[in-house]
Amino acid sequence: MDIFTPRQVGKSAMVVTPLGLGCGILSRAHISNDHALATINAAWDSGVRLYDTSAWYGVGRSERRLGLALAYVNGADTPPNRDSFCINTKVGRTLTPEPRYKESKDTFSPGGQIRNLRDPMSGFRVTFDYSYEAILSQHWDSLQRLGHSRVDSLTIHDIDYGYHNSEQVEAHLKQLSKKGGGGAKGLEDLRDSGTIKAIGCGCNLESRNAYSWLDTRHEDLCQRIADNVDLDFFVIAGGYTLLETRACRRIFSICEERNIGAIVAAPYASGWLVTPDESATYMYDKPSEEIILKSRKMKTICEDANVPLAAAAIQFPLAHPNVAAVIPGAKSPYEPTENHRLLNIPIPTEVWDQMKLQGLLDEAIPTPE
Repeated sequence: MDIFTPRQVGKSAMVVTPLGLGCGILSRAHISNDHALATINAAWDSGVRLYDTSAWYGVGRSERRLGLALAYVNGADTPPNRDSFCINTKVGRTLTPEPRYKESKDTFSPGGQIRNLRDPMSGFRVTFDYSYEAILSQHWDSLQRLGHSRVDSLTIHDIDYGYHNSEQVEAHLKQLSKKGGGGAKGLEDLRDSGTIKAIGCGCNLESRNAYSWLDTRHEDLCQRIADNVDLDFFVIAGGYTLLETRACRRIFSICEERNIGAIVAAPYASGWLVTPDESATYMYDKPSEEIILKSRKMKTICEDANVPLAAAAIQFPLAHPNVAAVIPGAKSPYEPTENHRLLNIPIPTEVWDQMKLQGLLDEAIPTPE
């Protein structure tokens, strides 16, 4: 599979390499700056030119590390041509300095977690805000953290029932609406002025819930956001993998109707499709017996053809005509290099035929040629 030929993202002016890098994991405090930068450099050397980040990842740490790595790739004396790569970051959260912790400011998600946490390392408080002024301010703040004068796309992040109750969801949708706070207008103004190339939506009912896609409210939210904002793409986390294809239920129909593209995050389902055994998790949770059985059957089919299951996992989403890229995360320099290798492994048609014959994939699902 050719990962170097750029693909257009929906109807936008943004074109990306089919293989990207998700930079969420690289924001973790226990990963050193040098290790994070080496991982991003390895991705660059593997042909990756799409980088996905967020102010939320590490409360600014992901953006800072990514910006530094891309300023001087592999220690070069000069930065790379800015038109040679794309950065997607996200909006919806504002980071505000809070030098001393104020417990009274804590609010909680439906699952009981603090939804607007204060990062003890940086002393910044995270708050949700999708209004016009907030979107413009968040974009500006991201540029400062990245140390780059522009990003290529902004993605509406985490308006979902994992972080918010129903009342909070409605309040944020109102903030986003042109009649409410106008966050949608802010995004469209940025795109219309050429400041960004594309607008995305990444609202996945908190993708760390392995079975969140069972809840049809996710598609309802995506539909409502698409009605409010002229989107160019969805970021789909966990909803389009070898094991979970519910994005076909409604999301891809919305994409086709409105010429919206898709960028698929977590193609390995948090690593499960690389090593589907008892030591691994499925979308950060314990896999069900159904998932275990299905994975074993897929692995056997792949092994019979001398193909790693992981190769099938990372190539599968890219066969869908709406999908512009996959953005697996990485925590070491080895992983982006391995992603490149897996994408270039030829997979016999018989592998996909057998998966469909055994009922592991729907007959109508697009698969790589």
